[in-house]
Amino acid sequence: MLAAKPDWTLLTRHDLLAGKPPATLKERAWRGIRRVLATLGVITPHVTNYPWLPTLKHAPVSAEANTLLIWAPGTERDALRRACEGFSARLKGNDALAPVLVTDVADFAFYSRLGWLVEYLPELSGDDRSYRERKRAYLAWRYRDARIVPPAAAQASDADWKALVEVN
Repeated sequence: MLAAKPDWTLLTRHDLLAGKPPATLKERAWRGIRRVLATLGVITPHVTNYPWLPTLKHAPVSAEANTLLIWAPGTERDALRRACEGFSARLKGNDALAPVLVTDVADFAFYSRLGWLVEYLPELSGDDRSYRERKRAYLAWRYRDARIVPPAAAQASDADWKALVEVN
């Protein structure tokens, strides 16, 4: 349910290419009209459409790799390390999956050795909805097409692992 509707305010605020003007007069006119309609709430605002790559530039993964999202908020540090080592062993030599770890454990020295993209969910206070809830909703939308597995999947049998990765 979180992935159904993105937080347009967050997406437009952090659109990296929003300041780049469209190439043609027609596109510039449409962008202006769209901005007015979005302000009125009639349509969604403009967000530059560019591919989201769940890989790191220095990590050797295929460009067509599917995202394997390891959803681990609430997992203890030692259990998460064991799970990451298990996933790392399973994914060694497999360029078809690009692992992304979602966690609330700040163990960045360990994560940097994995060569994976890590999405950190810190607990920050604020006036409105918590940052963690907003980021969780954003991540659900961003990785809506990913294969999602819990940390316990690292210890699954070979048959279960294959079924989990193929079906999910």
